[in-house]
Amino acid sequence: MIERRRLLLSAAALAAWPGAAFAWPDRALRLVVGFQAGGSSDVVARVLAERLHPQLGVPIVVENKPAASGSMAAETVMAAHDGHTLLMMSDSFVTSSLTNKSVRFQPLRDFKPASLICEGTLVVLASPRAPFHDFPSLVAYVHANPGKVNYVSAGLGGHQHLTAEYISASLKLDMTHIPMRGSSQAMQDLLGGQVELAVLGLGPTLVYIRSGQLIALAVTAPARSPYLPDVPTLGELGLPGFTVSEWFGLVGPLDTPPSIVDQLAQAIAAALDDEATRRRLDELGFTAHPSSPAEFADRIRTEETRWRKLIEERGIKLD
Repeated sequence: MIERRRLLLSAAALAAWPGAAFAWPDRALRLVVGFQAGGSSDVVARVLAERLHPQLGVPIVVENKPAASGSMAAETVMAAHDGHTLLMMSDSFVTSSLTNKSVRFQPLRDFKPASLICEGTLVVLASPRAPFHDFPSLVAYVHANPGKVNYVSAGLGGHQHLTAEYISASLKLDMTHIPMRGSSQAMQDLLGGQVELAVLGLGPTLVYIRSGQLIALAVTAPARSPYLPDVPTLGELGLPGFTVSEWFGLVGPLDTPPSIVDQLAQAIAAALDDEATRRRLDELGFTAHPSSPAEFADRIRTEETRWRKLIEERGIKLD
């Protein structure tokens, strides 16, 4: 087990923090999520909140603010100088800051990364009502019917949208993107047959794939997912080297003291170094992946570089 240290901070370490007490945390923490209840961010946040409670000794209250590409959630946390408000950051926060000028935050400029939490593959999904039931027949159908296939994602400029953009560009597919306000809404439209295709996170869609309500065409992992061993990777289907993972991590406002950031990282690592927690994430289609604050910052920096290149090449701007 990972050693659980420094669960209390000295008054001196917190003297510069507005409203700081002699020990942190001294009351419930607020974990803000930028997407709707039931989506991947929300589900992971609630698992983490439950497991962090015994580590930090206070409740963690999850608060959903699903608006403006995560901006409402991000700005809520940026403005909170109470030492007890945190943000569930996902891959979409990185990409939305690169594509949307109305987004007024940047992940590394405005936040202090604490730790990665987990990651999982994306999956290309079809409705059973669609005229294609595997990836090759999707490609053939779109080539024969340009502009007729609509696909959904959790929102403009996110990993899901950009993954579909990459697939479309690489295979010369003419498809129409219909952005939704979160993965729950996107999944409901796909389940209802209003659209034929989606790129979504594997976690919340897995139960529908296993029940036959959705058809998995491909996964974005470097190898086949153990959850869907019969579903090929994009690399197997003509896109070698292209992999994408959906990830989640915890950040605080920029002025969060390093001592609190370190304590959060240690508490997350301890929470995830637990068989029940890992099993719960595994059931949701995610792999626990705690990190140091520096490792998480490096991950964000790498993601920014990667997606900026595709965004510039494709001329993707949302305003």
